[in-house]
Amino acid sequence: MMKRFNMKMENTEERVIRELSTLNANIEEAKLCLKSVEVNQHFSFGTWTSRQHLFLVLRAGNESGYGECVISVNNPEVSLDENHNNINMLKGLSIKEAFSLLRTKRGIFPENIVEMAEMALIDLAGKCLKKSALDVLGLKERKPVCGVYVILSDNPEDVANKTGFAIANKKSEFIKVKLFGDVELDKKIIKAVRDNSKNHDTFIIGDVNGGYKNIGEEKSLENIAICLKALHEAGLDACEDPAYIDNEEWVELQKQLPDLPLIPDYPLRPSREAVNKILPGMGGIYNIHPDSSGSIIDAVELAKRIYEIGAKLMIGDDSLIGPAATVWQQIAIGLGAEWVEATEKEKESRFYYDAVEDIPTDSRSNPISVKPCYGFGIYLDEKKLFNS
Repeated sequence: MMKRFNMKMENTEERVIRELSTLNANIEEAKLCLKSVEVNQHFSFGTWTSRQHLFLVLRAGNESGYGECVISVNNPEVSLDENHNNINMLKGLSIKEAFSLLRTKRGIFPENIVEMAEMALIDLAGKCLKKSALDVLGLKERKPVCGVYVILSDNPEDVANKTGFAIANKKSEFIKVKLFGDVELDKKIIKAVRDNSKNHDTFIIGDVNGGYKNIGEEKSLENIAICLKALHEAGLDACEDPAYIDNEEWVELQKQLPDLPLIPDYPLRPSREAVNKILPGMGGIYNIHPDSSGSIIDAVELAKRIYEIGAKLMIGDDSLIGPAATVWQQIAIGLGAEWVEATEKEKESRFYYDAVEDIPTDSRSNPISVKPCYGFGIYLDEKKLFNS
């Protein structure tokens, strides 16, 4: 892993500012589009019945840059007033000025709004510069990366059926299941995947969302480790966010589970803070979580730190369905990640695909590769997007 990055390489923010300094284009238009996706998703902490996705379009001359974030869940009537005010600050600025302004708004604006605007700016800048966004960011890797098939269900029979679908569609190399902090239920979910993928080399990831020790709950690391060992014996290959514990406890828990790589996720949010806080040995694979990272620039710097401490990297998801999915797929490729979860969704992304004129990745095939492009290579029919 260490060979991928020279840790003395140019700071990502400095590099992007240098790239943008050659541009004279100003942001002439900033548009927001709200889409409410109604679908049930079950987690250890509760249920989502809907998600509200925000799409951003930034235009300079004949080029447009695109971004996406999830601004709320279970709130179809969410107001966009504050977001309009935040985004409208970018209008009339040069791309470099807009980028520099966004850097000052980290920790002031919502993390996902800064992240969304940053990806749209980098997409726009790359198109104006006739360079790929990965080149603008200084990311050299281009090897295809596997997408993860994610199953969100607390019904083992449903999990088994969806595993069959993943196998039939050649998406079974990495399967992630939601776990719920109930050992017996979680074992059944894992076995449903393992039993239905016996003839396939499937790597099973379980995401507990802190279910084996919730915030404020008293439970020893030894007790958590006993639960996780039972899940490993049932067929689990890696465990994401098993419990809400501090970073030193992550290190100790991983020591107690030498055969089960842990995946810290929530301790890596936002990236600008995590880069100075993560510790070696917290897990085998560290997860940079889209829509919570707070900045693509900071995510790249965090990835460098993850490799520096000798760990592996994955790119997660936040149920993204549009531009942000292909953006994070490309970042995963450029960073040489082990896998990427941010993929367009079979049903939820249909309206988005209807508006797509061109994107350089196709998550419907596995592994995911990236075609040469300018910016993040996203070209949309905006009338279809806004009117769908």
